[in-house]
Amino acid sequence: MKNPLDADNQDYERRLDEPLLRSLHALITEASVSQAAAKLGIAQSALSRHLKALRRLTGDELLVRVGNRMVLTERAHSLAVPARRILADMSLLTSGAMPVEPHALRLSLRVAAYDFLPKRFFADLVERVARQAPECDLVIRGLGSRFEHYRQLADGEVDMVITIWPELPAHLRAASLLTEPMVCVMRKDHPLARGPMTLDDYRRARHLTSLEHVPGQGTILDAQLAELGVSVHTAVRTQFLSLAPAILARSDLVFSTGRLLAEDFAAEHPLAIVPLPLPVKPHRYRLVWHERTHKNRAMSWLRGELTAAARALAHRPRP
Repeated sequence: MKNPLDADNQDYERRLDEPLLRSLHALITEASVSQAAAKLGIAQSALSRHLKALRRLTGDELLVRVGNRMVLTERAHSLAVPARRILADMSLLTSGAMPVEPHALRLSLRVAAYDFLPKRFFADLVERVARQAPECDLVIRGLGSRFEHYRQLADGEVDMVITIWPELPAHLRAASLLTEPMVCVMRKDHPLARGPMTLDDYRRARHLTSLEHVPGQGTILDAQLAELGVSVHTAVRTQFLSLAPAILARSDLVFSTGRLLAEDFAAEHPLAIVPLPLPVKPHRYRLVWHERTHKNRAMSWLRGELTAAARALAHRPRP
């Protein structure tokens, strides 16, 4: 006759395997046994056994009750990144060899990008993914410093990054996505919108710009202006570029950005687009991914859809 405790004893003695790793990741993500079980599609009693085994293996409670809710321990927080990275690496063992039908995919697709890409690009991407892979979730998050998103790619926190920074570590791959000239945006009745803007006009203007992606290093445009020996008066910096059109429409500020975003702004507000009066390099957007996902067919499909959305944006009729 079997001992009813045998199942628990086996869980205690087992080594860390894929089911336990998936349970660990779900428990850390949900901070709830019931919600983690529902996410994994297993019985709550089975996940409770997994939690007992994980506690024994890690030497930590992982989840503890505080009042009427469960909270993660410090040890559990520290295991979030390695658990996610190991699961991502394990998925590559077979996924690269299997044909991918987008409609059969059940993934969370994570892209980090700037908010100064046009809204139409993101709307097109969401439409493409929803139509072809309806069981997939799409996560579009903001882009931190270039050093931070290198780490996010390495740790599996994001699948792809869209960046304009030119240098990349050797373990990252990249493909050209979009190239667009820099222009100035201002209200339609701005004095500088009446005729060709000179370099002196540009220097004397009060400017609106985005916050630095690396504190103390400025934006890409700041670096290019410094190379040209041009300094400007930045009167307003904002992290929220969605505020820019309304601010520009009600002030004498000038905003320097890529033409595609400028056209988005001008389509919704009474704004003028004026050529930048100095030889600044165009924005060159690149799609970046980690070497370990290069042959993953699901990720290859997503790269194709991102590229197609960028191509459609580049070839849209000019207003």
